[in-house]
Amino acid sequence: MRTAVAAWWLWLVVGAMALPGQNSTRKVREAPGEVAARVGTALAWQETVAGALVAARAQQKLVFWYVGAVAGSPMDRQVEIDRYQRGGPFSWPSTVALLERHFVCTDEIPKGELQQRYELVRQRFIEPGYLVLSADGEVRLAVAEITTLHPEWYEAPLRRLVGQPSEGLPVPPEVRQAWQHYRDGDCQAAAAAAAEVLAAGPGDLLTAEVGASALWLAGVARWRAGDRTAAQDQWRQLQQLFPEHCLAWKAALECEGHGPFVRGFEDYLPLPAAALAQAPTHGSRLVGVYDEATLWQRSVGFLLGMHEDGVFRDSAYDFGGTDSLPNVHAAVTCLAGMALLAAESRAAPAQRPALERLLVRIREHAESASWLALSDQDEILWARAYALRFLAAWHRQRPADRDGLQPALRSAAGALLALQPETGVWFHEYGNPFAIATALQALHEAQQVGIEIDAQKVLRGRLALAQNRTPQGAFTYSHTRRGQPRASLEAAAGRMPLCEMGLFLWGDSDQQKLAAAVEVGFRHHALLAAVRKYDDHADRHGYGGFFFWFDMLGRAEAAALLTDAELRQRQLAELRSLVVALPEFDGVFVDSHELGRVYGTAMALLCLDRAASAGR
Repeated sequence: MRTAVAAWWLWLVVGAMALPGQNSTRKVREAPGEVAARVGTALAWQETVAGALVAARAQQKLVFWYVGAVAGSPMDRQVEIDRYQRGGPFSWPSTVALLERHFVCTDEIPKGELQQRYELVRQRFIEPGYLVLSADGEVRLAVAEITTLHPEWYEAPLRRLVGQPSEGLPVPPEVRQAWQHYRDGDCQAAAAAAAEVLAAGPGDLLTAEVGASALWLAGVARWRAGDRTAAQDQWRQLQQLFPEHCLAWKAALECEGHGPFVRGFEDYLPLPAAALAQAPTHGSRLVGVYDEATLWQRSVGFLLGMHEDGVFRDSAYDFGGTDSLPNVHAAVTCLAGMALLAAESRAAPAQRPALERLLVRIREHAESASWLALSDQDEILWARAYALRFLAAWHRQRPADRDGLQPALRSAAGALLALQPETGVWFHEYGNPFAIATALQALHEAQQVGIEIDAQKVLRGRLALAQNRTPQGAFTYSHTRRGQPRASLEAAAGRMPLCEMGLFLWGDSDQQKLAAAVEVGFRHHALLAAVRKYDDHADRHGYGGFFFWFDMLGRAEAAALLTDAELRQRQLAELRSLVVALPEFDGVFVDSHELGRVYGTAMALLCLDRAASAGR
């Protein structure tokens, strides 16, 4: 197995070096400052599980074993996901108190015999997660794949174990009304109520617990309302007034951009009782808690609270280097814009004014190049392609704006065409068929709304894409430069629908081949799903979490083009059932934490929209 994986990576690296697209892949990942680095230290961590078990027997407690990493894991950014846990539940006062009172905590990284005994191995246990052990080492609860964080959700199963039922969001009584305003969606009222609590002053109500909670909430409310400067001012005040409080350390982490809240992985909104009642054996994943209409509204609400002046900057996907991040953020923003266009008729009435303002701002960005890193060649393809798709979607959905959109559409199509080298092989970090297919799809959508496209460049792209297709219909992972393309259906199943669709849209494929590609995608879906929460290539086929929603959307859009109504409806119904079974416990979506929850949510909503609009 190891030899095969090594050979696969050698092939990928050598192939990538020979193709255009790579410039700087230098990754600048700054460490937290001294105060922010204290997150998680409010708990007394035992160094080993063995030591924790001895202490648990002596104190008549359970063992809480936090598993932030697994030896041999393909997770690329274990440091970041560990930071989210230590800056999230392990810095939330009530969670810290609960763990201190009823558990002995350890954060030993499982290796060797210990790892095998508890089956904490790659793909069977995807970090981060935790085990609760009895004092004799028996597993009482195992939770993996934790991405989304919420104090009430995190504490619920632990409280059940120790017979302490949850009583809503665990905050001091003095600030509950202020927090309730936030949970009701009124950030302005929440900030004002927090200010009233703070005005009580020292010696009255403003104990460290109350003051820290009020200042933390004030920052949270202002952040979600879009005033990032005011939010950070509140959090800095928290650090100054209560420097030894765990929320002060969390505030420092969030101010530096490292924390789970500002990255979109933590929130405090109300949760359905069913979300709290289900045993979270696979972390955030729940089935049957939300209907589709509620998923749309909760996801839209999440997106409305995550942007900064019309740009979503939560993604930390830096495989193309730190210099590529502006283009990653632009691509994610345009995908979110496409999803929000699809959500217009599904959003709650109260959400629609903010949704419209956000869409207008996204359009302004998409029509400009000023938000892009034009020197980057690793990820700019996605920014250009999704900007073109967003503008084309706007054109289709808003007839009154069509004339005014034509110059922007022509400019966006021209920018995407300009990225194509003489070989015809569009690329991101390396030349590959799914990048080519993405470009061809975007250009086809532009042509459909009246934009003239250079036929010669499209032909070069079509020939390049076809060069990567095996006689069985599989597409290679990287571009085939010489000889015959080689790829198995099993390994190519995720990208096949998108790539076949890229050929089909321009007349180089047919309904039979398109249907076969979609069917293969469903047949091998389990391979894709098994690695959904990893942030890197994770199995012998090269699947990784960052492919999950990308491949799902390709499958949805390919299936929507099938002319056999019965087959189309059946496949889209199956895809819809997959999507509605995958929300996080708060009704939002994610695959790789590195790409972020905005990306995952946008892609999931687009999948639902395609399934609904073409399922008839």
